[in-house]
Amino acid sequence: MTTDANLSPSRAPRIAFQGALGAYSEMAAARFGVPAPYPTFAAVCAATLAGEVELGVLPVSNNIAGDVPEARALLRSRALRLLDEFWLPIEHCLLGLPGATVADATHILSHWQALRQCANVFERHAWLRPTTVYDTAGAAKLIRARGRRNLLAIASRRAAAHYQLSVLAENIADRADNATCFVLFQAR
Repeated sequence: MTTDANLSPSRAPRIAFQGALGAYSEMAAARFGVPAPYPTFAAVCAATLAGEVELGVLPVSNNIAGDVPEARALLRSRALRLLDEFWLPIEHCLLGLPGATVADATHILSHWQALRQCANVFERHAWLRPTTVYDTAGAAKLIRARGRRNLLAIASRRAAAHYQLSVLAENIADRADNATCFVLFQAR
């Protein structure tokens, strides 16, 4: 697909993405305009269709964990026009509150796709329990809000900075070439 942005260069478009600030989807949206966070994939599509934002972006596949079926199903709508498809490198970090350690942790929170992309972390640290939450950056946000050092997150370095968390380990995905395919779209 090619980008067909009939957009004024003088004003960056608002682009809906799923997740909290610091999400990989926010990074994908920032490539084309001003990111606007929404809680779910369906909310991203609804905001785009309603004209709350000019564009939307959703992840559709990861080269380690595979397809994102919910996003693909939503993008099949005839009311949406796909503009571009692109790959974003994903560099997962293990995050915790300042002073947290892997040895003292009990749970790692993240999106199910990120947990799958980092299966080797759980093989090396069998006592850690994977816990699925709605978003990678949302996991970082939850850890900050709960204030518990036994909780860690798999998320981006950007999420660590945004939620004032420590980076305990970098590039923890099972493969160094971890990447996610995103689709940029608009209402027809």
